[in-house]
Amino acid sequence: MQKILLLLCIIFLSLEIKAQDGKYYDPDDDDRPKFYLGLGTGINSFTGLAGISGNYIIDKTLFVQGGLGLSTWGIRTSIGLRYDQSYRHGFTYGINLTRSSGIEDIDMEFDSGNGSPNTVNMRMESVGTLNLKAGYNWWFGKYNTLNINIGYAVALKNQPWQVKDGSTLSQFEKQVLQLVSPGGLILEAGLTFGIQ
Repeated sequence: MQKILLLLCIIFLSLEIKAQDGKYYDPDDDDRPKFYLGLGTGINSFTGLAGISGNYIIDKTLFVQGGLGLSTWGIRTSIGLRYDQSYRHGFTYGINLTRSSGIEDIDMEFDSGNGSPNTVNMRMESVGTLNLKAGYNWWFGKYNTLNINIGYAVALKNQPWQVKDGSTLSQFEKQVLQLVSPGGLILEAGLTFGIQ
C-alpha cells in the first residue's frame, strides 16, 4: 500500500510541476482521429505480453482505453483511462482495471534442487489487477505514437492458484508462482495508430 501511495504522490507532483509551463493541447488540430488502434507488450501491461489496444478520445487529451492480449496467466482483458499532458510529445498517466482469465489445467515444472524436475498439476485462477502507470508519448507521422510506461499493478487476489494433484508447494515454488502471477512492477511499451 505504501508503494501505491508513493507512486500516486510522484504522479501528482509531476502533474503540478509540468502544469507550470507550455501549451498542452493544439486547438488548431481538432480534425485528428477520435480512435487509435494499438499494439502493446510488457510486464503486467494492460495488453499482456502481446496484445492489441483501442484508445478513444473523450475530451482533448483524455482517452478511454481497452486492451486484449496474451499474458503469463491466460487471456488478459482491460479497460481504463489515459491522460496525456500534451497533444504531441509528453508525459502520460493511466489507470486500468485488468482481468487475466487463468488456466484451468496446467502442469508446472519446478526445479526440485536435486537435479530432477518436480511436476505439479495446477489451476491458475482468474485474477484482476488495478494498474497505475506513468510514462511518455512520442508522436511520429501524423497521428501515431510510441509510448513507454512504468508503474505498479495491485493484484486483487492473493495466491490465485490451486494445486490439483495434492502436491505440496515449497516456499521457493510459491515465490516463483507469485512472480509470474499478475501484479507488481509494470513495464509497458506500445504503438498506436490514428484511424481516420
